[in-house]
Amino acid sequence: MQRGLGWAERSMSRGLSGGAGKPLVLVCLTLGLALSATAQQRQHRSVTPLSQVQIQGTVRAEEESKHIPSAVVRLEDQQGRFVEEEDVSTNGQFCFTGLDKLAYTLIVTADGYETHVQRLDLTSVGGVSAIVIILKPNKTEVTSPSARTDATAPKQARKELERGLRASEERRLSEAHAHFEKAVKIYPCYARAQVNLASTLMRESDSPRAEPPLKKAIECDPDFVEPYLQLGRLFNAEHRYDESRKILAEGVRRAPSSWQLYYNLGQADEGLKNYPLAAQELLRALSFGPDGSAAIHEKLADVYLRENAYDKACAEMGAYLQIAPNGEYAARMRAIMQKLGSAGLVHPTQSQLVLGAPKS
Repeated sequence: MQRGLGWAERSMSRGLSGGAGKPLVLVCLTLGLALSATAQQRQHRSVTPLSQVQIQGTVRAEEESKHIPSAVVRLEDQQGRFVEEEDVSTNGQFCFTGLDKLAYTLIVTADGYETHVQRLDLTSVGGVSAIVIILKPNKTEVTSPSARTDATAPKQARKELERGLRASEERRLSEAHAHFEKAVKIYPCYARAQVNLASTLMRESDSPRAEPPLKKAIECDPDFVEPYLQLGRLFNAEHRYDESRKILAEGVRRAPSSWQLYYNLGQADEGLKNYPLAAQELLRALSFGPDGSAAIHEKLADVYLRENAYDKACAEMGAYLQIAPNGEYAARMRAIMQKLGSAGLVHPTQSQLVLGAPKS
């Protein structure tokens, strides 16, 4: 859906020199930080081992730098498509290997902590990218109802789920898959086991088969929020935006303070080209989400540019730069803001206030 930033900047340069009427559509696309699906397919076809990288990371708590063994790390491409997901090890470590040199979004979740969202640009990285994720305690946590079927699942089904979770943590996916299959065979309405089965299928690059377990989890336990979120993400990745919006809206009815549901709703609305509604959903995600979420500001800026709301887009890019002055996309955002100011699309003082010296 989005085009690469380099293409957009070249197009904008041509448009800005051609008169006041031309830049509108061109500037709308200037924050397309993700590679297009076509470009990704071309890169995938030409991949060689030398063009692949890995991410090695550790997840720690803000207080006392202790490890968080319950954290889950999810990797998505810049169109929100699932790439890989894994539980961290007992010492808080994770590793993704064999990745193409592209831009990704890293999402880290853990009970009792704010969700961490980080954009990673691996296009110019060497063999290994090492990162440390610091999670902040969720002081205003709003817990969603636990899976009702946790209490009704037979003992043997619960044991299979536990075995599957251990195997998943140790990245033994085929073994985890087998245990989750056994759990849902014993008790088909075991919602948590169905969700874990779906997540494992996605990690095994078998996303089409992940849809039925998620729908079964919702059918059996309609107040369990996780399958709504995962199914919405799956539909977004497959560009089934109408279906995504419908299922995510159902999730919001049950968890009205879940920023992840609003964030993915914003992505669905952007896919439907309903940019005003996408902006509203992303603003809700911002209000409920973790402090300092540069990823939400980045997505909002993109939506505002597509909506031709340049002042608002400039403000969101400024917010991004305040949070991540030396972030992956800071230099590109500064260049875009400068072009907006030079073209008279925003008040010069608005861009000048933000385009000061980067914070150290």
